Amino acid sequence: MSKLFYKAMIEDIQNDKCTDAELESLLDAFEYTVKKMATTLARKSWYALEDYATSKQRGIDRFNLTLERRNANGQEQWWGSFEYGSKKLKVIATLEKD
Repeated sequence: MSKLFYKAMIEDIQNDKCTDAELESLLDAFEYTVKKMATTLARKSWYALEDYATSKQRGIDRFNLTLERRNANGQEQWWGSFEYGSKKLKVIATLEKD
């Protein structure tokens, strides 16, 4: 089954200076990106959110995302790090069937 039909389950978040609106939008972008990257063989990739269709309207177009797929105790985890200036958001998630 395609991992596009999976849901990212957030395991841990470390927010440093992001607003609540940014946090919500960044988590949506994180889930979208994890689902897209899960269908590839990539282990680590970098994304400029200015390339995302709705990022400007949502106020997250200046953030960059580094996303890494890791294996922790036999479980596939997704580690994301958003950064823009002094604002940072770190997210750890797993994928589960939706």
